[in-house]
Amino acid sequence: MTPKDIKILVVDDSQTVRRLSELILTQAGYTVYTAEDGERGLELARQLHPAAILVDYVMPKMNGHAFCKALRSDDAMKNIPLILISSQGETVGQSFEKEFGVLHYFTKPFEPEDLIKKLAEVLAAQPSPGPAGDESPATAGAPPTEEMLDAFQERFDKTIRNYFHRDFPLLIKNIFSDTLYETGLVAKKTLVFSGNLERIPLPDVINFAYNSRLTGRLTVFSRAVFGEIFIEDGNFVFAAASRKGVSHQFLTDLLRADGRLPEDPAELNKLMCEAREANIPIGRLLVQKNILFETELMGYLRRHAQDAFSGILDVRDGTFFLENDPLPLNLQDISFRVPLISVLMEGLRRQDEKQQAAVEFRDESVVFMRLITNEDALESYDFSESELQVFSVIDGHKTLEELIALTQVDALEVKRICYSLKQVGLLRVKEYRGR
Repeated sequence: MTPKDIKILVVDDSQTVRRLSELILTQAGYTVYTAEDGERGLELARQLHPAAILVDYVMPKMNGHAFCKALRSDDAMKNIPLILISSQGETVGQSFEKEFGVLHYFTKPFEPEDLIKKLAEVLAAQPSPGPAGDESPATAGAPPTEEMLDAFQERFDKTIRNYFHRDFPLLIKNIFSDTLYETGLVAKKTLVFSGNLERIPLPDVINFAYNSRLTGRLTVFSRAVFGEIFIEDGNFVFAAASRKGVSHQFLTDLLRADGRLPEDPAELNKLMCEAREANIPIGRLLVQKNILFETELMGYLRRHAQDAFSGILDVRDGTFFLENDPLPLNLQDISFRVPLISVLMEGLRRQDEKQQAAVEFRDESVVFMRLITNEDALESYDFSESELQVFSVIDGHKTLEELIALTQVDALEVKRICYSLKQVGLLRVKEYRGR
């Protein structure tokens, strides 16, 4: 059996992830099918009985948790190996492993080689492939990992890296859907345009979305960052981002820091399980239980989303996809709307602060002291999620280098936060230990 005989199903609501996964796996020789949500994924799984399924965690209609539960309860499909792809990383992966035996998971964004290697490992470990009664062993259809990587390494380099960094800018000359549809990377019906961020800066793309009063999704995919910005009529609705090597912050982290969630992991896990069973976000459950007011939830979501937006705005190279489609169902009850241009200007202000902070705090032996007696500044300063996280661990003893390691926030972002807090009178430099 050749890789072409092996059917792989990708279930993800992100069109970008589906297209990229399809491109990567098809180039590796697999036959790839995709589904945009869990319900469609189950239909295809029953029809195709694929050798493996890659499934996202957060999806409309039926999320990853419900999908895995349904799959494992079906005798005909319960042994199909699952690979969880999530921007929420190891925490979600371990939860799924405990409940469904999902032993395979990795975090967005991912490298093409990571996906191929993981899939090869999963297929090689299976005792039998495909539908019940298929007598061919799985290992006969799954080439050895090293052999596969060697065989396709050059092809990956050409089809992924060279494609996005060399060929794609040429396609931008024919930027609308007909040309891009022919490439097989994007859907004809929803794509507005896409391109290389080295040629078309992200602020220009965002400004275009604002001026055209677009409703849809801007997806950014680079070697280090995977981010999505959701827009309605040119207004900012929500953003989510994950960065390789940086601890991902969740809404629950912000709520726990403010004392709005129980510190006991068992109690918190109970709430999370209850939200999953009801198939609603944890924030919505907290409102239903009167733990949060609706306005408070929206405030937390807005802070969380604007932090993610700023992180996405830092991306300088990679690929973007601007799509014109309705908001996902799980975002439609978010009540706040902020003009996209306002969020962009705030993000650019932060970038300017980063540049100045990089110069002022080049020496990471600097020690800061909090000025918490400055009541006017404390009352007027609107702390973001990451700013609150950094401010809370400044104690007059830790160096900037230690703060960066402790918070696991991007080093330049920590410097920007310290610079901003110093400018408004909430911090002062105590000493430089390296001098």
